[in-house]
Formats: sequence, structure tokens, C-alpha cells
Amino acid sequence: MNAEMPIRRSNGLLQEFKTTLMNTARWQISSSILHGFMGSIQSAIGYAQDLNQSLNNIRIVTGQNVDQMAAFAENANKAAKALSTSTLDYTNASLIYYQQGLNDKQVAERT
Repeated sequence: MNAEMPIRRSNGLLQEFKTTLMNTARWQISSSILHGFMGSIQSAIGYAQDLNQSLNNIRIVTGQNVDQMAAFAENANKAAKALSTSTLDYTNASLIYYQQGLNDKQVAERT
């Protein structure tokens, strides 16, 4: 009888310990997934901001209006896919050529 009570308490403590470990593992997995998801979102937002800045710089250099820049962005996206690169890399390269005073056709050829 006297030995049975400490064994029951030990079993109870071991069960609580097991539950705590399982909850900790679940929390760690959930936390890792959440941090990965948030990192992806932040990366996407940063990319969109950088692309917007690049397109805005091209607009400033060329004096194009919003509709013209929308068409340029669409063409830049298609060209970037064909070249297996990012649209941001394509627009950054285009900006360099526009800054040199080249026209749209010359920029597209060189980029």
C-alpha cells in the first residue's frame, strides 16, 4: 500500500512530462511553419516594392505615362520568363539602357 502511492504519483508525473514534451514539439513545428510562411510573405512584399521602384525609376527616366508603364511591365514579365530570370532583374537592366538615352526598341534588344 505504501509503495503503491509513490508509484501512482510517479506515473502521473511521467504522464504530465510526456504531455508537456508533446505540446512543446507541436508548438515548435507550428512555430517553424509560421515563421517560414511569414518569411515568404515578407520576401514577396520586398520583391514587389523593389519591382515597383525599378518601374518607377524607368518611368521617371523615360517620361512614360501609367498606361505605357503597365504595358512595359507586362512585356518585361514575359521577356523575363523567356530568359529564365526575374522581372526585377529585367527591369533593372532596362533602366540602365534607358538612362543611356536608348529608345524602347533598342532597350528591348539589349536587355
